[in-house]
Amino acid sequence: MNTISDYIEMFIQDRKVYCEDVTVRSYVFYLGRFTKWLSSDDFKQLNKQTLRSYILSLRFTMKNTSIATNYRPVKAFCKWLYQEDYLDRDITVGVKLPKKDEAIVEPLTGDEVLQIDNSIINKSLNDHLALRNYCIFHLMLDCGLRRKDVVQLRRLDIKHDRLIIHNAKNKKERIVLLPKFLYLSLRNYYNESHYCHDYVKNDSTYVFLDLHDNKPITANTIKCFYQDLKSLSGIERIHGHLCRHTFATSYLQYGGEMEKLRLFMGHSDYKILINYLHLSLIYPNVYKLDDIFFKKPDT
Repeated sequence: MNTISDYIEMFIQDRKVYCEDVTVRSYVFYLGRFTKWLSSDDFKQLNKQTLRSYILSLRFTMKNTSIATNYRPVKAFCKWLYQEDYLDRDITVGVKLPKKDEAIVEPLTGDEVLQIDNSIINKSLNDHLALRNYCIFHLMLDCGLRRKDVVQLRRLDIKHDRLIIHNAKNKKERIVLLPKFLYLSLRNYYNESHYCHDYVKNDSTYVFLDLHDNKPITANTIKCFYQDLKSLSGIERIHGHLCRHTFATSYLQYGGEMEKLRLFMGHSDYKILINYLHLSLIYPNVYKLDDIFFKKPDT
């Protein structure tokens, strides 16, 4: 009876007809690794449980993406055995790989934030635009706002030490603390806006208006701002959600409470916050939030 190695040799010869040389070499390498792991070359031991055990053995030394790379040629070989009637069933059916590794998003550091601030201030087309972009960036970074939160922000939502954020879906509100430096920047921006826009002077006015048509900015305006910021700052990984991500990581890194973070960010449960807790342990140089978030209430 043929051994596993015999069938692999037959499989490789078959692949040479259809595949590029580099693909064939890949099959030889990974199937060779598989046969070295096997306890014997006996074809009878090739079954569903053997495949699962092989995957399990790889998990001790490899990330999930590497496991998939190693298993893929083995799976192709086993399917070929079934298609060629060397096996009476497809033993790969029901054999599952671990989920793909989630990319770890590294939060912004203090130096990176300073670099971004300098690029906004020094490279914008005009002072008013620079101030607007500075406020948008820090609302997302220092308050954890989403793009839609920024777009919908109105004057009456801004208090001297907090923001009131409205959820259009469930009509609920959440309170987010507002650092003093950002409150002053927002006030300066609004005061300057009276000279740049034909403002309706009442508290229902949206904070951020388009420079051309006096209408509220859109989420796409903010998206384009971050696209430009990549080249202006030299930090290619910057995007809006990274700011919110940095906010959450920093809040936990410097002693914030999970329940308060959930409320600040507007999440219904803790599941998504667990990842931030993990990141707060492995990225100690994350940008530090304002002290307003860590002050103990007066007793």
